[in-house]
Amino acid sequence: MASEIEDGITEGRLRVGSRLGTRAELASRFGVAPTTIAEVVRVLEAKGMITTRTGPQGGVFIAQRTAQAMIANGFLNLQDVTSTAIDCVRVIDALEPAVAQAAAEHRTAADADDLSRMLEQLRATWSDRVAGLRANWQLHRRIAEIVPNPVLKTVYLNLLAYVESHDDFYVADDGIPPNSSVRLEIHEELVTAIMAGDRTATADAVRRHQTVYDDFCVVEAP
Repeated sequence: MASEIEDGITEGRLRVGSRLGTRAELASRFGVAPTTIAEVVRVLEAKGMITTRTGPQGGVFIAQRTAQAMIANGFLNLQDVTSTAIDCVRVIDALEPAVAQAAAEHRTAADADDLSRMLEQLRATWSDRVAGLRANWQLHRRIAEIVPNPVLKTVYLNLLAYVESHDDFYVADDGIPPNSSVRLEIHEELVTAIMAGDRTATADAVRRHQTVYDDFCVVEAP
């Protein structure tokens, strides 16, 4: 049911503002229980595709979709396509310059304190590949949280969440090299530059941070 309604919206057969009916009318039309309609409404409301109104002329209506809703819906649809964490990491790398520069420009004293603390955690766990990787992602998440651009922040953090939850990164594999001292040094330079609000140093650190990924193996960029 949700897919049928969603297809009607995306294909233009169901226009913004049009009324689908009350929940009772929808249950009767599709021949399903009210609880099923409630779940369909919940799913489509979460995607920003419909809205509900109360009153005599109320019911379920096709919503005017916001940019935020379309972005969120896009991430939900990733569940239905073949993608890998490495696909997400490549996009994260492409967004990294904008994220780091925005963080350097807008960081506060509280942000700097958090970054300093998280850098210490990164140093303490860096020798352990899995623990160091988790600390690394937590650091990048905190950097992104400084970004005032809601679209950039949302896209970056959602991609990072997907990568963080991907089991392949946590499975011990002799083919994956340990965290290097060079990469730790790069993160130290990046955090120091952001904390200082130094855009030039931030750009230099991001360029060094760029990596090449091949079958979940991290290869140092030249």
